[in-house]
Amino acid sequence: MNRFSASEAALEGFRLTRERPGTILAWSGIYAAGLLVIGGVMLFSLGADAIAILRKGQFSQDDAQIFATKLTHSIPAFLLVLFLAVVLISVITGGIYRLVLRPEERGFLHLRIGRDELRLTLVNLILFAIGLLCLTLGIVAVAVAEQSGSTMGFVVAPLILVLTVWVGVRLSLATPMAFNERHISLVAAWELTRSRFWSMFGMIVLSVIFYVMIWLLMTVIWIAIINLAGGPEAVSKGGTPVAVIASVVAFVIQMLISVVQLVMIYAPFAVAYQQLHGDAPANPLRVRLEHG
Repeated sequence: MNRFSASEAALEGFRLTRERPGTILAWSGIYAAGLLVIGGVMLFSLGADAIAILRKGQFSQDDAQIFATKLTHSIPAFLLVLFLAVVLISVITGGIYRLVLRPEERGFLHLRIGRDELRLTLVNLILFAIGLLCLTLGIVAVAVAEQSGSTMGFVVAPLILVLTVWVGVRLSLATPMAFNERHISLVAAWELTRSRFWSMFGMIVLSVIFYVMIWLLMTVIWIAIINLAGGPEAVSKGGTPVAVIASVVAFVIQMLISVVQLVMIYAPFAVAYQQLHGDAPANPLRVRLEHG
């Protein structure tokens, strides 16, 4: 059985953020541009009412709720926005996997839009569909329990949650496998994590903890910048140069948080795949520490 270190894999996100800060910052800009494109597509697909809300100049929480309601009631628009969001995440994920698994492949900031990203998009959509199915089963179980007055649904729902977590962990290497082996096989990903559930689950928990640590630090910095500029209200109005600069910095930090989240969560999967598959690490943390 191949060696697998959950802690070493979980630290891969830290390694990338430490060694590639410029790349991650650039990814944040690309991510922001992608969100703007998705927002434009959403506005166009939702029609004149959504554009009228945007033209008011001020975007309230009620407006956001109206957008969400319109989007959920427009199935074609929802599916299109979902697809574009998954494509954007898959492009960034492809860059993460490329840095870990194929560092010799450059591309534009290690990002490409090709067959690898298409495979990642398909795998992510399949995994999303599986998760949505499990969530639907849990909601149906609770709804049936409430209608019938039975407690069975409230027992089944937690079991479905546990099943969802188990299936998610067992299939968690489907994306790095599809990227590195250039084909999609959920069965092979399932087999690769056989007898490794708890170590993989521990790696995921550690990755989330590490991300939360970084998120807290960046959030504290974000709050400090907002307060120095006069508070959220002053920043939202943008009446002074300081408020404008603060709003720009706050937006950059928000984009950074989103990209760092992807790096901290997905990079460990690449190392876990490497170790469990028995591949020689392309850029291993332990080797760099030993020879640093």
